[in-house]
Amino acid sequence: MGIVVSVLNKVLVKKFYERNVGLLFFVFYLMFGVVESNQLITYHRSLIYGVLSSPIFLLGVMAVWILYSAKYLQLVLSELSEPHNQFLKDYSRLSRQQQFGPMLFSVFMMDQPVLIYSGFIVGVGIISQQYWPTLAVILFHLIKIIASTRIILHRIHTTHERKTTKLLQAIQWPWKKYFPFFYVGYFTNHIPLALLFTKAFSLFAIIGFLQITTDHYDNRTALMGLLFGLMAHSVIVFESRRLEETYLTFARGLPISTVKRLGYLCLFYGLLLLPELVLLVINKLVWYDVVLIGIFAISYLLHQHTRLYRQPFNIDQHTTYTFGLFLVSFMLVLFKVFWLEALALSVLGFYVYQRDYYNFEASA
Repeated sequence: MGIVVSVLNKVLVKKFYERNVGLLFFVFYLMFGVVESNQLITYHRSLIYGVLSSPIFLLGVMAVWILYSAKYLQLVLSELSEPHNQFLKDYSRLSRQQQFGPMLFSVFMMDQPVLIYSGFIVGVGIISQQYWPTLAVILFHLIKIIASTRIILHRIHTTHERKTTKLLQAIQWPWKKYFPFFYVGYFTNHIPLALLFTKAFSLFAIIGFLQITTDHYDNRTALMGLLFGLMAHSVIVFESRRLEETYLTFARGLPISTVKRLGYLCLFYGLLLLPELVLLVINKLVWYDVVLIGIFAISYLLHQHTRLYRQPFNIDQHTTYTFGLFLVSFMLVLFKVFWLEALALSVLGFYVYQRDYYNFEASA
């Protein structure tokens, strides 16, 4: 089994850290470099106590951990489909027990940055006798690592099968789909599970942040929850661009103006974000805040979409940029100038779309 572990570490674990060293260094600097050295221990102790004492804060941190897991799962699953890694199909010839252990170890190694900090959370929780949240952290990581391992093994077993079982049945729309609805139909017909998880996470994040009580009306709690949801939508944005380059290349030859094309794209993202906006209305946000937040959300996703018209068309760079955009947006929301970002992203999105839509050629 030592040889199997060594091969998986070279093919999966090493490649994951090589591709994400910049992002990990940035997060490390954000966590430890921006705080003065004499206040570092106090800062992280307060942060950990906040995680253990606030269920909402803990759920938010768990959401970030899930996004990190999604990042290494995305890399592993994409590597399994690469021609130079086809030898991994032989991995399925091992017994179930022989497959599970080495893959579990590889997942454990890729999860190390999160697990190390979680170890400090568990230690502080035990010392401060906050046993229930500590137990929740331990069980969460156990379930997450085992589930990630199962997902990878399932993909290995089904990659070379002609027919695979869908976890969620596709929705076939009975009416004719017009141009903006091609995108919606694609997600409900081909990858409904990804759409369902994205929307569920987005709505859950908004509901969680809306539970934060304030002594006055403040739209920032809803916006912070929405930002987590928008970050999760980065997968939907990337798949939308993949759809354009796979099935909608003919659309470039249609006699449709650039402004109208961009309007169709805005309509698609408006429809996609409709559940989030309805949730904000139900939670009694004032109407002009809902409108402004909707414009911000659409411009946020529109910017991510139009940015992908620039080479290279790469999921790793896309997710890294998404994380950076999230951090900048989070700070702007805290300072109540998100409207300025919405304006800037809208203008930038229109400029990039007009410049690059007809010039893009997928190369990698």
